[in-house]
Amino acid sequence: MLAAVDGSPAAVADHDKERWLSLFAPTAVVNDPVGSAPHRGGAQLSRFYDTFIAPNTVRFHVDHDIVCGDDVLRDLTLEIEMSDRVTLSVPAHLRYAMIADMRIDGLYAHWELPAMVAQLAGKGLPAAAVSGRLTVGLLGNQRLGGTVGFARGFLGVGGRTKRRAGELLAVLGAGDHANAAGEFTDDPTLRFGEETLNSPAELGARLAGWRPAGKTIAAGRIVSATLTDGQSYAVAMLEYSGRRVSSVSVFVDC
Repeated sequence: MLAAVDGSPAAVADHDKERWLSLFAPTAVVNDPVGSAPHRGGAQLSRFYDTFIAPNTVRFHVDHDIVCGDDVLRDLTLEIEMSDRVTLSVPAHLRYAMIADMRIDGLYAHWELPAMVAQLAGKGLPAAAVSGRLTVGLLGNQRLGGTVGFARGFLGVGGRTKRRAGELLAVLGAGDHANAAGEFTDDPTLRFGEETLNSPAELGARLAGWRPAGKTIAAGRIVSATLTDGQSYAVAMLEYSGRRVSSVSVFVDC
């Protein structure tokens, strides 16, 4: 599975569109970033490539890989060279949902679009030409509807909820289940690895000794966070309904 996933950055580095597309199942989804409108199927994935990959040089700096069931989680930083004077560094969690023939059925990229745009704006005058090219590419390849769909990536849970998610994970890891319970909806979906859990208390028991480490990212309605127990790494994904957590999935090697 890791070898199959590694095919994506290799094809991106070579700017080999056909090889990149061949990594995906016919009905695969790319949601990049999470919160924006997803791209589905070969034709839309082709337009995604032309818009966001072809004009840039993208390098994947991987910190940790996690294989959990049919999912590969990649904790990394994306280095995006948009011109010889504009290079961005984007912290990300990537989730690859795999199928039996080792093709990608879903790629879900968790990174913060507002932070990336702010970083781009901070590059000053050289960023103006890049922004203009990006706008032309968006409108040309995605049309107005796709451009609006991409802009949905600016919406999300906000910085306050992102901080609360990190605090919740720290509280659960410290064993304080009672104070954590009020953060969840009445019937949350909870998973640790491939195990389904019945309550926040059970989740807390499985998270005992784990603590946030490294990046926390808010993309769409999901906050993702790198965790460690001092020996291994995990990625937790908390989905919000309003201000409360409706699901938690903790991806660990399993």
